Amino acid sequence: VVDETLRLITFAPFVFREAKCDVNINGYLIPKGWTALTWFRNVHYDNDIYPNPMEFNPYRWNVTRKAGEFLPFGAGTRLCPGNDLAKIEISIFLHHFVMNYKLEPTNPNCSIRHLPHTRPKDNCLARIKKISA
Repeated sequence: VVDETLRLITFAPFVFREAKCDVNINGYLIPKGWTALTWFRNVHYDNDIYPNPMEFNPYRWNVTRKAGEFLPFGAGTRLCPGNDLAKIEISIFLHHFVMNYKLEPTNPNCSIRHLPHTRPKDNCLARIKKISA
């Protein structure tokens, strides 16, 4: 659930990288010194990697992913050092929330906004009720 949420939301939607040498990608030349923008959503919403990419499906994580297919915290030497901490924090929050509260969206059919970050257009207006023990 955590990985699927991070795939759909992607906190940092893109990064800039400087080409250290001339790079040819699929017939396109990126000259040395140019700055390229890497758009993580192109990877996370790629139908070849994630069938039905706009669907929330935590079961898609029952397979091992290849390097570069899941980038919510970057990759390589620039991998966010807090990635494991973030996943633990999300897991702890979800555990306590699901066990103790009920969320009732005020607008369950609200459309989704994708820029700058994926979220409901109404910012997920909802009623939150504590579950009695």
